[in-house]
Amino acid sequence: MNNFPHLYINPLEKCNLRCKICYTRKTTPILTEDQILDFVKRYQKVCEIQTITFCGGEVFTLPYFTDLVNVLTDQGIFVQVITNASINRIIKIQNPNSVNIIVSIDGLKEYHDSNRGDGRFDQCITFLKDAKMRGFHTEVFSIVTKQNFQQISQFEAYMYTQFPNIPIAYHPRKPISYVSNHPISNIIGRMKGFDFLDSNELVQLMKTKKTFPPKDLGCYQISLASDGKVYGCCESYNPIGTISTPINRLIEVLKKRVDSTCFGCVQPSFMCGIKDIIRKLQ
Repeated sequence: MNNFPHLYINPLEKCNLRCKICYTRKTTPILTEDQILDFVKRYQKVCEIQTITFCGGEVFTLPYFTDLVNVLTDQGIFVQVITNASINRIIKIQNPNSVNIIVSIDGLKEYHDSNRGDGRFDQCITFLKDAKMRGFHTEVFSIVTKQNFQQISQFEAYMYTQFPNIPIAYHPRKPISYVSNHPISNIIGRMKGFDFLDSNELVQLMKTKKTFPPKDLGCYQISLASDGKVYGCCESYNPIGTISTPINRLIEVLKKRVDSTCFGCVQPSFMCGIKDIIRKLQ
């Protein structure tokens, strides 16, 4: 098990956009900068942190976020930021070479804007160009439905004219079996025009493209959520502790949770909707 040097932190669920296929409830709790730094400090005493990935909600809505990134990168931690690119405050980040900006772009302009709002695609492109110019690492995270699945080649061709060799990770829209049965979120979102991939399309996507979750799953990691609970992966609903639980205890519980018979999943009892698809790849 080597995922412990990589933390996942979700400091808030609130967001400034209302994407049609979002499945999170946008709940109120928000972690403070001090809470995050204290957790990181305690974690460092047990396990050296190499990378922290931040996701929301939209993290750039947090007034303290760029200051937090500066503190962490000054400590030698590599930071990844997943963003919708609608708020550009990256000029305040002092160590761009220690930061990977991951921008969510769901395909070509018409399709992306139909989900996230008019003008959002152009915002993403402008944001990425600014990030590249300032020396940040950059990446694209793209949610795939039946509608944009057939446009992937055109999407890549366009993106590579703007950003040669930019990595693109594809994330199949959460299967209906996941979003309809999840005991906490249980939000399906808009169906018309954003249909779920069928099993053959999922297999083709995961065989030919860089995807998330990774093809071997096993993506367990200590994941601190906005409600102060800690989970064994960013999608789990059964906590392994809280922000105040001793770090050794969190790691111990996570290790006991990992099921090696189910691709290293920390919650194999829940039907994630993708396990059987991944088995077809092996």
